[in-house]
Amino acid sequence: MDVDPGSGSIAYQLAVLVVLTLINAFFSGSEMAVVSVNKNRIHRLAEEGNKKAALVEKVAEDSTKFLSTIQVAITLAGFASSAFAANSISQVFAAWLSLRGVGYTLSLAVSNVVVTAVLAYFNLVIGELVPKRIALLYAETYSLMCIKPIYFLSKILSPVLFLLSASTNGLLKLLGLYHDDLEQNVSEEEIKSLLETGTETGVFNDIEKEMITSIFSFDDKKVREVMVQRQDMVAVDLNDPVNDYIDEILRSRHSRIPVYEENIDNVIGILSMKDFAIKAKEKGSFYDVDVRSLLKPVFFASENMKTDAVFREMQQRSQKVAIIVDEYGGVSGMLTMEDLVEEIVGDMYEDGEEIEIPIRRIDKDHYEILGSALLSDLNEELHLGIQSDCDTLSGYLTELLDRIPSPSECPIDVEDAAAQYRILNVEDRVATKVSLRLKPKDADGQEEKKEEKDD
Repeated sequence: MDVDPGSGSIAYQLAVLVVLTLINAFFSGSEMAVVSVNKNRIHRLAEEGNKKAALVEKVAEDSTKFLSTIQVAITLAGFASSAFAANSISQVFAAWLSLRGVGYTLSLAVSNVVVTAVLAYFNLVIGELVPKRIALLYAETYSLMCIKPIYFLSKILSPVLFLLSASTNGLLKLLGLYHDDLEQNVSEEEIKSLLETGTETGVFNDIEKEMITSIFSFDDKKVREVMVQRQDMVAVDLNDPVNDYIDEILRSRHSRIPVYEENIDNVIGILSMKDFAIKAKEKGSFYDVDVRSLLKPVFFASENMKTDAVFREMQQRSQKVAIIVDEYGGVSGMLTMEDLVEEIVGDMYEDGEEIEIPIRRIDKDHYEILGSALLSDLNEELHLGIQSDCDTLSGYLTELLDRIPSPSECPIDVEDAAAQYRILNVEDRVATKVSLRLKPKDADGQEEKKEEKDD
């Protein structure tokens, strides 16, 4: 065997491998740093005149070219280290084994396996995992440090990158898989998953998480789920004298009041309490105000419209109140801009306003609930699994009773598979307060098993 173990310096050969591994580490960390760096922070630095930050922004805009540059550099460094190890270290190791009586073929095979395994280990740890972890921890510093060499290399490799891109697109066209836009859209579920991770790691607090989640559910809700129900509306009949309703509208603290003629299905305008107060001051009395002259046009919306669509239309029309109608044109409720905003930021209360909590926990498995509570909220919070065409608990209980409850019957007991309900109060044919007790889940399971045995 014509091998001279002393023909090259082991130290020199190891030094070359270390350099190639560090090159691999540099580009691996650069990829992670530029991808994960805070883009808003980099943008602010660029606006302040930081040239490196401006370069990071420029490179990040063309992510395909940047990632291709990194991949070419990592691949070349990997090939070079593998080839160098095969032609130098493994040969020296094989010669060392041969001198100790190991056969040529076996020594060469053993040296190739050992050198490859050791090289792969160091490439993974030093060339990939460690630099990427450092880049994640110090993304901004790392990206600013590495960006000039990366940008310079991308310019040098432009012909190579063009050839690679053209070859890739050509092959995809032959396979019938080419598309002009190969970027994957980020799904809502992916963003929610990132939000969960960010909350666990402290990037988002609970309030921020709740608001962002509310934004996603905002366009999934229909108007009838968030509107003020018809029976809860504060509205006045234009034909009634002012002294009949002045106390009610003042106590309501509402800034805008729907006004109808003869019946509430015939809403003819919206009364601004600010205009009403100004005119009353001019007249010297609330009772001398001509309410009709102060009415503003009504904006009507269907109860089946999505909340985001109504929100945009109210913005465009500069409307603060929408009167909600059902499929037959009858008034089913009203919706204010405040109601829509509360769907995102949570309930907002004015000074002196009575705070009503839709779902109040009394003790384990026992709750006191407003009849106006939405079934969707109950299913989400209490996992009741209610399937009904009704939107509110009151409507669902009426559906279970198969009749309209009356105040004289209270308390009224009714139950379903998940809970026992006791209607505590009824006003205007609507259950307003309900006591709910969850049924033990184990008990349901035992009952089902008993039924199966009986069968």
